[in-house]
Amino acid sequence: MHKALFQTLQSVAFAEISVSGRVISANDGFYVLLQHSSGSVAGVDDVGQYFSNPPFAELVASVQRAAPGEVVHQGLLTFLDQSGEPHSLPARVFRQGDHLALLAEHDVGENRRLLAAVLSLNDELAEQQRVLARANRQLAAEKAEQQRLLHELAAAQAHLVQSAQLASVGQLAAGVAHEINNPIGFVRANLATLGSYVDDLLAIVDAYAAGEALLARDAALLASVQALCLRCDLDFVRADAAVLVAESVAGVARVARIVSDLKDFSRIDESEWQLADLHACLESALNVASHALRQVAVVRQYGVLPTLYCCPSQLSQAFMNLLVNAIQWLDLSRPGQICLRSGQLGDQAWIEIEDNGQGIAAANLQRIFDPFYSTRAIGAGTGLGLSSAWGIVSRHGGRIEVRSEPGAGSCFRVWLPFSRTASE
Repeated sequence: MHKALFQTLQSVAFAEISVSGRVISANDGFYVLLQHSSGSVAGVDDVGQYFSNPPFAELVASVQRAAPGEVVHQGLLTFLDQSGEPHSLPARVFRQGDHLALLAEHDVGENRRLLAAVLSLNDELAEQQRVLARANRQLAAEKAEQQRLLHELAAAQAHLVQSAQLASVGQLAAGVAHEINNPIGFVRANLATLGSYVDDLLAIVDAYAAGEALLARDAALLASVQALCLRCDLDFVRADAAVLVAESVAGVARVARIVSDLKDFSRIDESEWQLADLHACLESALNVASHALRQVAVVRQYGVLPTLYCCPSQLSQAFMNLLVNAIQWLDLSRPGQICLRSGQLGDQAWIEIEDNGQGIAAANLQRIFDPFYSTRAIGAGTGLGLSSAWGIVSRHGGRIEVRSEPGAGSCFRVWLPFSRTASE
């Protein structure tokens, strides 16, 4: 079995050759070396012509002088194939009986050519990899630039949409505020006059009441007057008239305050930077959103804050957006509550707006400030409220932090620097 395996082995060449050059025996590897078919040179006496270096005659002379089994050559042995192409192999030539035997390994020259070809291919591959790496880096840079441009485009689009909406809302609010101011003015004046009239009428009534004893002479007239007082519930009217006038004056004052806040919101795009009270900005937003807070408990936990260099109308708009967001996500199955807090840490002021609503899923927290991103139903929101608030706060040199847990509500904390330089 081993002999058969060795006979078919092509990576090793083995042959027994007579001193006259005739092949006595050889395996397939020897025929592959000479590029002959298996057994085609068996018995041929001129195989020595294929030995190039050392020549066959030199090897024969060495074998004839050697003892049986002695190695006469160990090293490179160059053969010529039938096309005259040389092949150098590590070989061992020794005396086998009265003839020579050789054992040769793979083709060294071919191996070198293959190695050179592999190295060349490796160089080409390395160059292609470098080109590919450069292309990948360029592609990554282009992709990053595209992402930046897309982000800027989205921000610009959001700003344009917001500006257009705010311009429309501002014009509408300014017009409504102007139209409401006129009737409020004369209603307030009329209420003041009416209060004076009521006081005068009650004074007259008191004067007539003082003369009630004189009416006792005319029993019929006295009974008529007493019946009229009873029917009109004069004592209640006297007590309630002043209260009604005072409540009406307070209501008109509240309407006037809301209209004033609405007018402030109509100037949202004006860059009127000044020292302002953050609590006043927050209260202004609360007044405008009061219609949506009727069923919501508002808890104020304000700290002491100095005035801040800012654009008050813009911050009021940011607070308004955060309040509306909190209101929209309240859980209607339980009483709603919004807690407002404030304080300062170092050179920064902070305002917190916390609700006990549905909360925000962790997967959505990273995107809530992206323009046009909304988790509400289609048509229920534009996805610009929080993005607008983020933009306003960022333009003031601040930031917004969020903590939220689904089912446990959300808390938005707005940080704003006291430093005018940081704000600018």
